[in-house]
Amino acid sequence: MRVSAIVAGLGVRGRDWIREVSSHPHFELAACVDTDRETLETVRSGSGLSADRCFTELEEALAKINCDAVIVATPSERHVEDCSSVLTQGRALLVEKPFTMRLPEAVKLVKLSEQKGVPIVVGQNYRYMRSFRTARRIVNEGALGCMGFVVCQYYRVPHAIASWLKSLEDNVLFGIGVHHLDALRYSLGQKVTGVLAESFTRPGNSLAKGATIQVMLRFDQEIRGLYTASYESSGHEFFEKGQEFYARYVGERGTLHVFQRWLMLCEKGRLPRLVRRGTRPVSEERILLEQLHDGIINGAEPDASGRDNLQTMAVVEACLQSSCEQRWKDPQQLLLEAGV
Repeated sequence: MRVSAIVAGLGVRGRDWIREVSSHPHFELAACVDTDRETLETVRSGSGLSADRCFTELEEALAKINCDAVIVATPSERHVEDCSSVLTQGRALLVEKPFTMRLPEAVKLVKLSEQKGVPIVVGQNYRYMRSFRTARRIVNEGALGCMGFVVCQYYRVPHAIASWLKSLEDNVLFGIGVHHLDALRYSLGQKVTGVLAESFTRPGNSLAKGATIQVMLRFDQEIRGLYTASYESSGHEFFEKGQEFYARYVGERGTLHVFQRWLMLCEKGRLPRLVRRGTRPVSEERILLEQLHDGIINGAEPDASGRDNLQTMAVVEACLQSSCEQRWKDPQQLLLEAGV
């Protein structure tokens, strides 16, 4: 059975979703939505949609187009309103990260989706990247033994970012941090039970407060973590398009190093060896679409469901509160306070 989907928000990610939906054998593009008419016309001419299937308002599209699902790729501050409209109409939802800006909003949307009996998939596609999938496999297979701690670092030189993100406090947290924090808890298979965070921006930077963040993490089973992300790095403008990524998974039997797309496993008593990431038969977006399809057709719980993503949103909320209050916060306690 083919699933008809509306794509709302035609920025970079929205256009990615237009391409993925159009090329998927089990999906069809029902309509697209964007407030900018010029953008709408550009996408319309490239996608083959008729003019009567292009809208400037999501509410109008939902009223006029019979569809099974909506992909929300609008700016994050619009997610609550747009997702509420979709779920209230009883349509399945795939929403770009971050799910919402604050945890209580995400909790309300998850409860609404469960009341309506429709799935939510959150676009946390980094967890399905080959490096994180390989790290998850190695941890699950026990090659590192009992895990001790994990370190994750991301640095990017100043670059052009969306205007809504540029002016946002904690922009690096919502821009990239939410991806990495989700991927870390996913690859370890552990809940985060403690967060101590500090966000800041160096003097003279045009970005709002929060272009750099440093986070200490406590996971289940006494695992510790350190996470750093910054949009204020320098000196590597010509390396990997100005981005550097490194993760270190440390266990009692060995350490896994992840640098960009290369992985090296260092086990006790053995020479270091490169670990192959395996093939990438489909895109990370295709994986999320498959989950959406399975949720609609078979009622299966998506791996990246809205309820699962509440754990990630709780970590983000803990980062925001910890940075403000300058003390440890427990994401699990925040979930209880939000009614989860």
